[in-house]
Amino acid sequence: MPEPARWYHLQGEEQHGPIALAEIRELVLAGTVSPGTYVWADGMPDWLLAREVPAITPPAHLREELTAWR
Repeated sequence: MPEPARWYHLQGEEQHGPIALAEIRELVLAGTVSPGTYVWADGMPDWLLAREVPAITPPAHLREELTAWR
C-alpha cells in the first residue's frame, strides 16, 4: 500500500508541511488555509490554489459557514 500523500501550503513566502490530508483539511476549517492559499501534495505537477483542489475543498454544507469559501 502506498504512503499517503504529504501536503504542503504556503503562508506568504513560507512553506509549511509535510502534513497529512486530514491535517490540511483541519487547517481549511480553521481558516488557516483559505481558497487563495497555494497548496501542493506528492504527485501534483505544480502548486495550485486551495479552491482548485477538490480533496481539500470543504463540502457544500460547510462552505456556507466558511465565509472565505463562498
